[in-house]
Amino acid sequence: MEAKISGEPVSRDTGVSLYLHAELLPNIRQITLYISLDQNPALKGIRPEIQLSESCKAVTVILPAPFDHASETIKLPARVSDATRRTLNANATQTAPFRPGSTGSSQDYSLRMQIDPHEQALTPREELTDDHVPWTAADMSSSTRIRCYACGTAFLNELRLQELQDHKELEIPPGWVWKDLPSGNWAEMMDFWHCHKPDTHQDDAKDEATAALRIEEANAQVKGYGASSRVEAISSNVLIDVATFLLAESDCVGLKKCNEEEPKSAAKISGQRTLECENCNAVIGMEDPSANGWRLLKTNVSLNTGKNEDPWTTHSTEMIVAAQLLELIERESARRFVVHCGQKNGLLLWVFNPDLRYSNSNPGHTVNDQQAMKVLYQEKEDVDRLLAPEIGQPSPLSVEELELPPMIFQALSDALFSSSQMLPLSARQFNEWQVGLLSRFSREKAT
Repeated sequence: MEAKISGEPVSRDTGVSLYLHAELLPNIRQITLYISLDQNPALKGIRPEIQLSESCKAVTVILPAPFDHASETIKLPARVSDATRRTLNANATQTAPFRPGSTGSSQDYSLRMQIDPHEQALTPREELTDDHVPWTAADMSSSTRIRCYACGTAFLNELRLQELQDHKELEIPPGWVWKDLPSGNWAEMMDFWHCHKPDTHQDDAKDEATAALRIEEANAQVKGYGASSRVEAISSNVLIDVATFLLAESDCVGLKKCNEEEPKSAAKISGQRTLECENCNAVIGMEDPSANGWRLLKTNVSLNTGKNEDPWTTHSTEMIVAAQLLELIERESARRFVVHCGQKNGLLLWVFNPDLRYSNSNPGHTVNDQQAMKVLYQEKEDVDRLLAPEIGQPSPLSVEELELPPMIFQALSDALFSSSQMLPLSARQFNEWQVGLLSRFSREKAT
């Protein structure tokens, strides 16, 4: 059976598809819904029909005959008001119209929907908390284990731990001890305190002042706020920061140091010698001479917490990098970052929205809303010009640097490009910036 649309015969079984994408805009109490249709000549002049569910938490979009077999439904990031139902179709505007002869594109419609005033998604909450960091000490137990993400090789030296526990002169608690490292600006804060601590009174006796100063310096070294204090790996302890696990070399097995004769890009990360899995040669981490230990990258390992028979878990590269960016936002109050891997080329990122709630009909996503960061990005051929501009050239304000291992930088670039292609055509670019999404960790959803 055939039907005529705009004077052209079109088969009812013509393959057409719909794509839906919704973003929550809490500041203006609205949801933006994007509807993308194939750039198919048969769909020229076709306007989708939008239907709101009884619960006001989902929308269904269908096409008129003869394409009424094409429909799509998604759950919205928040409940919308029932009054929205009356104006859904009238408010939909075409943002990316049909372009004859164009390829790899679509025709898009968008509309705004008012959120229900009683919706819990509008409840104020802290934007940046420790909840954005995956795998903290609170998640671990004495029986937590780490292994290679690719082949499953174990990396914690159980024999070494047993030797320490059997040593009568050492008081070693049973199992591994997991500790969170302090914030990245900890050393700066301690240096500031050390340089500005109260002076001794001039009327104090000289010997008393000298004795007090020695006691203070000793306490500073023990408590970690001395000018020369630094973080060091401790045997039987696993120290955790946003992106790595820090261990003593003697506490690690299944790892080998990369051959220094290999090319610099392969043998070193940020000037540090890389560590590889002995079984599959995957890059797992790097040496940290300043901390007398080895750092294992969270992105390249899987972990079993040992709590309630939990399965082995992993976290994506984009989720770990998102946590690093959020930590820098919290620490430095900056939203723009130069991200690179030690090479001349890199990315300029602008974290436009650090806590975005969205949902879409992508087959790789769940039906529930997702939490992400909306990131605007540009590819740069020379990041040094941004970090250290030449004399006389304008210097960008509030730009922070984030250097990543090469494989993580490449995975970040791929994730941004892939998420940009997932967005509707009209939402992929903002002026000279490309738009992407980075999934972020949510402890609430993880539990």
